[in-house]
Amino acid sequence: MTDVEHGGAIGPVGASPDGARPANAARAAIENVVILTASPLRVWSVLTDFAAHSQWKPFVQLAGEAVEGGEATYSFRIGGLGKPVTTTADITRVEKPVVFAWTAGVAKVLLFEELYELESDPAGTRLRHSLRFHGLLNGIWTALLRKKLQAGLVQSDRCLDRRLRSLAVRPNPKPRLLPVRHGGKKTRRHN
Repeated sequence: MTDVEHGGAIGPVGASPDGARPANAARAAIENVVILTASPLRVWSVLTDFAAHSQWKPFVQLAGEAVEGGEATYSFRIGGLGKPVTTTADITRVEKPVVFAWTAGVAKVLLFEELYELESDPAGTRLRHSLRFHGLLNGIWTALLRKKLQAGLVQSDRCLDRRLRSLAVRPNPKPRLLPVRHGGKKTRRHN
């Protein structure tokens, strides 16, 4: 994440630049914006490869397939609990390689959406990663945990960046073919 911009916009979804909140903005949002040095397609591939999430995503894992309208298994860790909490997530948006989003929670009580928006950038990809909450408890939830949730987004995006960089420096997995020798005495050439 060279030339990274963290934070950026943190506030209610739909808030105007002067901070006024429109009457229809019923969701609270927390966002992190970063520039990643990988193409949008490469970032997309890592985000939607649920089987490899455990190799880079620190708090949350999804299992299943990134298919719009489909379901995935969502697992996350809370504080000192040894075992992860597991529930069902709904895949809500899949627009390769532009947007990926999913929701989990209890409708009308506390539902959240995790959203990844990818944009081509001269350095690679501009990623807007956000959490949006709605439901009866969204105000309380975001007020109590805003700083932790923001820190979690930043850490997750740093882990994504590390994963992308590690994939970029891996050697080519194709085996190198050696010339075939057909019998005879092995000789060593001296120059």
